Amino acid sequence: MLLYLILLLTIVPFVELVILLQVHHAVSTAFGPGAGLLATLGTVIVTGIIGAALARQQGLSVLKNLQLSLNRGELPGATLADGVLILIGAALLLTPGFLTDLFGFSLLIPVTRMAYRKLLIKWAKQKMARGQMDVRVSGFRETPSPTHSENAHYEPNLSEEEDHRLEE
Repeated sequence: MLLYLILLLTIVPFVELVILLQVHHAVSTAFGPGAGLLATLGTVIVTGIIGAALARQQGLSVLKNLQLSLNRGELPGATLADGVLILIGAALLLTPGFLTDLFGFSLLIPVTRMAYRKLLIKWAKQKMARGQMDVRVSGFRETPSPTHSENAHYEPNLSEEEDHRLEE
């Protein structure tokens, strides 16, 4: 894992720098040296601004879906996966470069994010099946089944004594 991280933190910036320099050179050759610098820096700034706005909008949408899922008493697995992917996409858009911007935007667009979500969930399930990932859930209450009387309710912190008094 450390090797992958080292490669990621060295090769990706190197490739991004090469691409930025190639774009700068191509625009400078066509329109002059000042245009190359403006085009390169302008692209980095504009993608950052657009990416931040898109990440904010998608993040707020995920928070709304998360609240709705939790209010219904459902586990929000897909929504949490979307949140993780949006966070990664936003971080990639803050990184200067064309490849990271393309990948970051693809994580922020709902249609393409669906494919990444499926891969992320599949990866997490494989990790859990092998015992390499542990997931714990807390804070959910068991909702009473429709067969209980209308006066019955669930109180998670009651002692057995208090529980018997409620049944009477």
